[in-house]
Amino acid sequence: MIVNRTKALTIRTNYRFMVARLKKLILLTVCLASQAVAFAQLNVDRILTIGQNALYFEDYVLSIQYFNQAIKIKPYLAEPYMYRASAKLQLGDFQSAEEDCTKAIEINPFLPRAYYLRGFARKEMELYKEASNDFTKALEFTPNDSIYLMSRIESNSKANQLTQAINDIDLYLRYYPKKHYLLHYKGYCLLELQDTLQAENTFNKLIELDRNSYLGWSGRGLIYMLKKEYDKALKDYDNSIKLKSTYAGDYVNRGNINNDKQNYKQALIDYGNAIKYDSTEYLAYYNRGLLRSFLGDKNNALQDFNKVLKIDPAKTEAYLQKALTEESLGDYKSSIRDFEEVLKVYPYYIPAYEEISAMESKLGNEKLAFIYAQKAKNIYIDKKYNQKQKEKLAANNQMVSKAQKSTWKTKRDLFHQIALQNHPDSTNLYDENNSYKGLVQDKFTNLTNENDFVLSFITSKYQLRRTNLYHPKILEFNRKALIPVTLGISNIELPLTPELADVYFTAISKTSDSISKNKEKADFYFYRALEFTAVKDYIGALEDIRKSIELQPDNILSIFAKANIENKLINNKNWQEREPVEVQDPALSNFNLKKIDLSTYKFTCDAVMDEYDKVIKLCPDFSFAYYNKANILCTTRDFASAIQNYTKAIEIDSDFAEAYFNRGLTYLFIGEEAKGLADLSKAGELGIYKAYNLIQRFKK
Repeated sequence: MIVNRTKALTIRTNYRFMVARLKKLILLTVCLASQAVAFAQLNVDRILTIGQNALYFEDYVLSIQYFNQAIKIKPYLAEPYMYRASAKLQLGDFQSAEEDCTKAIEINPFLPRAYYLRGFARKEMELYKEASNDFTKALEFTPNDSIYLMSRIESNSKANQLTQAINDIDLYLRYYPKKHYLLHYKGYCLLELQDTLQAENTFNKLIELDRNSYLGWSGRGLIYMLKKEYDKALKDYDNSIKLKSTYAGDYVNRGNINNDKQNYKQALIDYGNAIKYDSTEYLAYYNRGLLRSFLGDKNNALQDFNKVLKIDPAKTEAYLQKALTEESLGDYKSSIRDFEEVLKVYPYYIPAYEEISAMESKLGNEKLAFIYAQKAKNIYIDKKYNQKQKEKLAANNQMVSKAQKSTWKTKRDLFHQIALQNHPDSTNLYDENNSYKGLVQDKFTNLTNENDFVLSFITSKYQLRRTNLYHPKILEFNRKALIPVTLGISNIELPLTPELADVYFTAISKTSDSISKNKEKADFYFYRALEFTAVKDYIGALEDIRKSIELQPDNILSIFAKANIENKLINNKNWQEREPVEVQDPALSNFNLKKIDLSTYKFTCDAVMDEYDKVIKLCPDFSFAYYNKANILCTTRDFASAIQNYTKAIEIDSDFAEAYFNRGLTYLFIGEEAKGLADLSKAGELGIYKAYNLIQRFKK
């Protein structure tokens, strides 16, 4: 097999180089030219400057938050959208970046950088014609910009607009005549257009201009291989490899030539080097497997064929060779399974039926052997089937080598594939408060929903999230100031360290004293319920929260807390085996928690959702009730209702990052990929930057 680079042609535009060109601009500080500058404008300028500095130092998530603020204050400015798009591109959020660039262009159509950034986003989304149009627009402002021109070359080549790509390469070389390597790309475009003569002349010119570059030798070597001038091809590949070629195809093709010349040792070395430079080059594994099998190294050949199938399970030719190798090793059952895989794609392939028949006979399964032999006979007799066989199979038991589509049928399959990676012992998790710098999309994150929101006196929050963690009911409650701590809401529950446990137990003691001394007990029962919850005494917490609700039936905070406590009881697998909590402080010994008849404390998800519904009825704008309810609905697989509740939470708080994130995962799970990725993008924009990792994984 010949490795042709034309289909794999890429002219990778280094986006970081573009960022580097903006360094001077990004690092400029705002100068106050006049004291008459309005304060609001000054504020936006400073926000933009800080955001640009964060972008320069690769704090992409942080920069997005600053650009968000600038957009909120001055939504009619184009630059914040453009800079936010730049950050999103670095995080791999191409769809949202495209939308930001479009908004910037609508506001100000004279920003060449905005067209370039949108073109880059579209190119990454494989919208090559649209990307080319954007780069053309950017070039109208700066006709000789090398990055814009190079980007258009890449887009046109991938859009199969090869003539336009060649014209751009010639234009580029007029501006930058020393960029000889572009002749390499031109040669492959000509080869794709089947103009072999001009392609060869172009590679000859490249060799003449730069004999110390492997590119010209590599390109001309392929031309000679296509012309079956193998001795010339071998010499060119020798030169390319001597000049440190890093292209796996050069080694594969030289390995094929050495194989044909029966120089098997060198062929094996060449295939090994191809794998060294590109571990995903399936042809290197496949050809090495064929050679190893021919040389009698059957077990290592099997490893190579398995590697091919791991790279792409749709490579039917690897199943065939693997089946034949397994048969020769006497592993008939494995061989039969692999022949069956071949027959799924080529149901009229007579040799597969014959081989299976023979092996079933050796295994003593005469009935099955007869069935497969009869199938082979029927296909042979039917001329129509025979014709289909000829169309689909190559001679001498060789499968067609045309690349096949991936066997991943839907993104939902990928959802389940990623979900298998999520396990409690994962060491790839990271702290959102400290790891938001750089290319956060490359940091692995588990595919799990964001946690429920709970009320607590010791709360924590993520630095960059924009979710509104305040509500009038919480503020109203804090104004009472019955105890010297402030009630808050968060979806981060701090780990219960021994020191923190002592703080809570002391608080429980003081709250108990207050209950005994005050007539208005409802709030104190509420306080102690939250304190019991913090130390995992959900039974004590439930008893107190019930008493609080009896005294204040319309207190939505108590009802919300009750729902959360009941939900924890449902989710706590070991709650029925709870032992008394021993308190070390002798002064608190009377608060040791006794065992209770737990049969009266069993709940259902429906009961918990009823509690959240009560909160919603009493306070329709309490977004956290909708959110927590949606999380439960996800666990019961009522995804449509879950999405409705996440949506309601977002309608109340348009910056509800966690609701966007969880709704995005839910959409992805039910196969609505576009909506899911859009929600993850919005969640990333609002500060849940781990969403960018999931966006990258789902796009692969």
